[in-house]
Amino acid sequence: MHSPRTVAIEGSGSALPSKDFGASLMNPALLSGDGFAAGASWQSGDLADMQGIVALSHNFFIGRMQHTYGVVDNGKVPNYSETGESMGFSSHPVAQYYSITAAFPLELFRFGITGRYLWERLSNVEHSQVGMGLALDWGLVLNLNSTRYGFAFMGRHLGSQIRPFMRGGVNGYALASELAASTFWRSSQSFVWLFECSAPRYAPAVGRLGMEYRFSEPVFLRAGVQKELIDVTRYVRSVFDKNEDAPKTGFYRLFSLGAGYRGTSFALDYGFSFLFEGMGYEQRIGLSGNF
Repeated sequence: MHSPRTVAIEGSGSALPSKDFGASLMNPALLSGDGFAAGASWQSGDLADMQGIVALSHNFFIGRMQHTYGVVDNGKVPNYSETGESMGFSSHPVAQYYSITAAFPLELFRFGITGRYLWERLSNVEHSQVGMGLALDWGLVLNLNSTRYGFAFMGRHLGSQIRPFMRGGVNGYALASELAASTFWRSSQSFVWLFECSAPRYAPAVGRLGMEYRFSEPVFLRAGVQKELIDVTRYVRSVFDKNEDAPKTGFYRLFSLGAGYRGTSFALDYGFSFLFEGMGYEQRIGLSGNF
């Protein structure tokens, strides 16, 4: 669950400072601002009927703190037995999380950390229960005193399950953590390129590429794509070797587009994602402001 801006650039902006409340969900060290700020976003589409996040941030000693709540409601899901026969009832899986993020400026870099509590109900069958987990994110943004380029390093979803989904079930599974490095390069005052490379615990390494263009003072246009690096390698090889198999997608979103309006004290963002293999689309809308 991310903000419309984050998804529009496919999560590639984890090194670029931004007032978007979703930036700290990519990298806790990006959390910045002054006074009180709040934001909310909602997602719908063919694979996401009811998903949303709300966030509130405020000053905290020499740094800043943000509280975030997210929910994914998957609606009613029919239950089937191991042989594929209907069990005559449906489950209502719902996933939620609450997180606290704190960021502090230091001499050589800005440091941020997020603690997250997750809970999810998968099924309504007998002996099922709400599963729970604890996670930790950390992030560093180097202080280079430059608005043209920057670098950041992150660790996400470091943690484990603390309560199984079934009574008496196996507990303590590690979460799908990842390590990531990110950079941005501003080719002009209005155009910035964004790139992140991440190494997930249970999946191949992923590359994310995005761009953000300031169309006018308050209006931004965005685009992004992400691919498994092995697919990128296959594509490069196929250019020189006709016998090389065509690259396959490693992510369900084909690419994303978005736009945003940022006024003095509020912002409105929209993101649209095309899904792979004709699976449809996703769209997100978000509103945030300072007060």
